[in-house]
Amino acid sequence: MLRSIELENFKAFGKRANIQFAPITLIFGENSAGKSSILQALNLLKQTRENRDVSAPLALRAENGIVDLGSFKEMIYDHELKRTLCIRVETKKESLSAIEFKFKRPSLEEVVQLDQIEIYKGIPLRCIARFQPSGKSVDTEEFLRSTPFFINPFFSDTSSYSPTKISALKCIWITEKTEFWEQEFKWCKDNKEEIISLLKEEKTSLEEHIKHQREEEDNYEHRSINQDSQGIDDKYQNVLDSIDENIEFISSNFNVKNYIAKRLKEEMKTVLGLQGFIPMVTLSYPGFTSIGAILRRRTDDISFDLRDNTFSTKREFEETLDSLFPMGPFRRPPERWYIFTGTSPQDVGYRGNLLPDLLFRDPKLVDKANKWLKQLEIGYKLVVKQIGTDSGDLFEVRLIDTRREGKIDVALPDVGFGISQLLPFVVQSLVSEKQIISIEQPEVHVHPKLQADLGDLLAAAIREPQQNQFIIETHSEHLILRLQRLVYEKKIKPEDVSVIYVSRSPEGAKSQRLRLDEEGDFIDDWPKGFFPERLRELR
Repeated sequence: MLRSIELENFKAFGKRANIQFAPITLIFGENSAGKSSILQALNLLKQTRENRDVSAPLALRAENGIVDLGSFKEMIYDHELKRTLCIRVETKKESLSAIEFKFKRPSLEEVVQLDQIEIYKGIPLRCIARFQPSGKSVDTEEFLRSTPFFINPFFSDTSSYSPTKISALKCIWITEKTEFWEQEFKWCKDNKEEIISLLKEEKTSLEEHIKHQREEEDNYEHRSINQDSQGIDDKYQNVLDSIDENIEFISSNFNVKNYIAKRLKEEMKTVLGLQGFIPMVTLSYPGFTSIGAILRRRTDDISFDLRDNTFSTKREFEETLDSLFPMGPFRRPPERWYIFTGTSPQDVGYRGNLLPDLLFRDPKLVDKANKWLKQLEIGYKLVVKQIGTDSGDLFEVRLIDTRREGKIDVALPDVGFGISQLLPFVVQSLVSEKQIISIEQPEVHVHPKLQADLGDLLAAAIREPQQNQFIIETHSEHLILRLQRLVYEKKIKPEDVSVIYVSRSPEGAKSQRLRLDEEGDFIDDWPKGFFPERLRELR
């Protein structure tokens, strides 16, 4: 689940703002206060991840993309290029984690650059590491050829990763807080002899490998010792020296302070490769003979492993982006008939353009949608019909008026615009499972009662089997009143709802979470009152 996002110098947000999410998040505020910026930040990250140009740290625009943010100068707060854009995303899947990205564009003559990545772990969340681009790129094949077997890079998540050049991301800082190191420190103190034995085994194995390799070289009639082979011998010797150093350290009476210093020196050797703004591959690592590597082979549940911590955090972040399903403020207007594309879509499409094919291919989904159309008292029933007999590819989506005695059906374009705008959202809520559905103003062109009834749909869709999460920018007083009522009736919990109020200030947009109690009442006062326009008009 997406737990929060922090924005700094992004569009309307200048000073850093933290936006807390829940299974149902409603974002309120005045026009142009910065509500849409929250959704756009998530969409920007998703669009960049899906972008084909893996060298671009940010995809501000994309053909048939889900967001168009123009240029970096247009997107940065106050259009000042001296500022650094920060986006931090906190997730909760396998564990609680967060990842923060910083981007900059120093001048109009330069391109957008990834400035820094921070990794967060623990409860409460704490920064455990910072990475920064080194400004260098590595030729993948050359790197593999030049690296000895025992320190070959560990390639991670490479199914979609095949560039010949990899941008290097170096570690510049690791936490020294004892809470992250204490468990493995105590294990090492209690198991000194075992660790020393494992290190000696590694040394013996490596020496045998070196001996075997040199014997093979002696079998060649024209053996020549060139600069490259000598370089490899040096690397072998460096590893042997490292093993001796580790044995000497473990044999000493080390304390937690110098243990952490030793392990930091090891883990700081970690260098990652980038795809866009996401770490995708390990280019350099302490190696099999480090103390950390010995710990992982012996017990993998206590070691502070920078690489594993980084890749588990980025994996949860990527899974969150993959589960994000953004829907804009306007869905594609309906047509009188459709030609089946021959595909079987799994969703309605970001603009609702895949809704007809989805319904055409899934009659059970049509039945589900009709149950909710009845519960929402919309007064229509969906019918998907083939046109003609010669071809099964031509079809239409029609509505039967359930308020009339006869089966009077009408074309989707002939009913109110609000129905066609709302239908993709309703269907997506039913077809999705464990997705994050974000949408701007689902109440557009919808009357107040139906706006309120949408709360029932949201409450049902966050439970099993759907277990979806919703992030909704809205102006609907009726929707929040229904959710308050559902909390009062114990059908949902107060923590299931996050009401965010976005307002403007001299320092940029500000966000405030307004909490609900067990009775569905607001604990926090609404800024400037709760929808004061209604009271003002009644005076």
